[in-house]
Amino acid sequence: MKVGPINAFDGFPVWYKDNNNLRLQLNVDPADPFSGITPADLPDPTQPVSFPDNYPSEAFYSQVEAELTTGTGERARLVLALEAAFVTEVPRIGDQIVFGRIRIRIDGLQPNVEYTVTHPYGVDTFITEPDGEGFGEINYTEDIGGINGGFELAPNNRVHPFLRWDPNETPNAPEGYIGNQALEHSIVGSVFIDQFGQPQNYFRIEGPGIGIGSPDRSSNPEFDADNTIETRLFTVLGTISPISGVDVERATYTQTENSGGFLDVFATSDDTAQTISVTGSGFDTTLLDGLNGQYFARVRFTGERPPSTITVTNLSDNPNSIKEVVPVDFITASATYDTDTQNLTIVVTSSDTIGAPILSIEDFGFGVIDIPQNGVSTTNLIYTPATVTINSDAKGQRTIPVSITGSSDGPIPVSANAGENQTVLISTPVTLNGTNSTGPIISYNWIQLSGTPTTLLEPTTPTPTLTAPSTPGTLIFELTVDGEGGPSISTVMITVIEFAPIPTANAGPNQAVQQGTVVQLVGSATGDVTSYQWEQLTGTTVQLANANSSIATFTFPTQPETLIFTLTVIGPGGISSDEVQVTSISENLTVTRAEFRTRDAEWRITGTSDVLGTGVTISIYIGTSPSGPLLSQVPVDSLGDFAYRIEGSNIEPDETRVITIQSSSGGALTNIPLNIRT
Repeated sequence: MKVGPINAFDGFPVWYKDNNNLRLQLNVDPADPFSGITPADLPDPTQPVSFPDNYPSEAFYSQVEAELTTGTGERARLVLALEAAFVTEVPRIGDQIVFGRIRIRIDGLQPNVEYTVTHPYGVDTFITEPDGEGFGEINYTEDIGGINGGFELAPNNRVHPFLRWDPNETPNAPEGYIGNQALEHSIVGSVFIDQFGQPQNYFRIEGPGIGIGSPDRSSNPEFDADNTIETRLFTVLGTISPISGVDVERATYTQTENSGGFLDVFATSDDTAQTISVTGSGFDTTLLDGLNGQYFARVRFTGERPPSTITVTNLSDNPNSIKEVVPVDFITASATYDTDTQNLTIVVTSSDTIGAPILSIEDFGFGVIDIPQNGVSTTNLIYTPATVTINSDAKGQRTIPVSITGSSDGPIPVSANAGENQTVLISTPVTLNGTNSTGPIISYNWIQLSGTPTTLLEPTTPTPTLTAPSTPGTLIFELTVDGEGGPSISTVMITVIEFAPIPTANAGPNQAVQQGTVVQLVGSATGDVTSYQWEQLTGTTVQLANANSSIATFTFPTQPETLIFTLTVIGPGGISSDEVQVTSISENLTVTRAEFRTRDAEWRITGTSDVLGTGVTISIYIGTSPSGPLLSQVPVDSLGDFAYRIEGSNIEPDETRVITIQSSSGGALTNIPLNIRT
């Protein structure tokens, strides 16, 4: 299967083409009875389709379905589709996804028993799961594809080549389509051959007792009808793409003289022969040469500057496919970082020597670096990125790897850290702190440099102790650490005072915050303070960052509650504590879609919460209150969206035709009207 050019309208491929050269396009026209899209699938059914504001949450290149009835009267459903959708089911630029789907759902079977399902794309064997009501069920979905920029992953699924109505059976498929999703019909297209040498253009289930009492029990004498049901009738949706489309991978210009220059145009389309042209001011219309879907032309233009835009047209399409692009300059560059000089040297040239566009290196942590007119930039940096991106104000861009020269880096050297300066009372114990020294340390050694002489206990350890003198004054101690790259020296000052008042802690005002957000605890104190310490007293346990400083942070839990924290400050004069309360504010919920489709027993419910983060769950209930039957529980994603979608549900709306949602974060909405569709 091959992927077509990207459609500028919605960012999806124009088409997918199978090995039979059948191209199917995405059809999102609600006025087309064969598109599978109705006005009700749009956020605003009264307005035309637009992307992303008024666009369906899903559409199909191909959708093939078949249904059977088991001996217990339950439905067996097969869905084979190539689907276009969105990561969160909400149309967003960059969230486009295309995937192939095989879905098999069967109810009313014997539990813990093996069943075999044969269909056009293979044979799958299942052990039924108990459904809690004495029966077994099969609920299988295989989705394989890729998001925006990875549409070529969709062909990795099993759903190809495309299935279509059998052209030898009447009625024929509508002109321009491969079938009609409203009518059952025999199909062709399977490349799997069964044990009888026939293509698997059917849906068959084999297993204990499935055919007893079923209207779809097999009439094939090769099978035990009591244990086999099958059908050769499918509904088929798919629009044949009448166009190949066109995309422009690159359009760059070269200008070295005032009288004109060259345009280099690279385009993609179908790999069958296409007639693709490029037009613009300053040159005659020119055809691109092409092979295997790749097309190229070098065009001579005249004038002082290249054309502001060019138009690439696929003349083979009816109507013509058109892509307008802005030609940009082509950048040639190299980048080298020397570890000895720590210089990053970049040599850049633009294909536009007449306009002499301004070139710059994109910010990678040091701001934008302008490149001199001679095209050589040398910047002294403590490190280099793996790649650099060169930008031109003529819109050209080039990302290149950085090559490395010079010597290797040595191991980290030792670095002494004698700790924070301290203020202490006379005749009190004092501990010096060298534990923040770094590197491969071999030895510690403390000495006193000035002040009333004291006796250091264990001066060759990171944390020696002493007793402050009985008179006020200032003591200075020196720490020497030795090891790789050493020795290294650091000093610390100890101020000895006769009296200090008890410090007063202030944990700040009480706060009301949104669940899931980062909260700052801003503390302060009066008087001399040597240390701060935050602790949580009540509520769901949170992770405090910087708990030993005046300002600590944490993420509020995603549930309604009040947390209490205490700030303790310690100074030479003693200890003081203060408390602060942090309470969550009410959650805001919205429901953007609440729909039930009777034909497929399908629920579609989407909405948003203003509580972001992990752990938020939405419970959906049938009826006017949370006391009604629970339909499902779904998570809220990192953008605040939630979605519930299921086909073949055994739960239906009640007579109220409303639902209620309850969030684990405390929010609730009642009496949400359901849109009931067929």
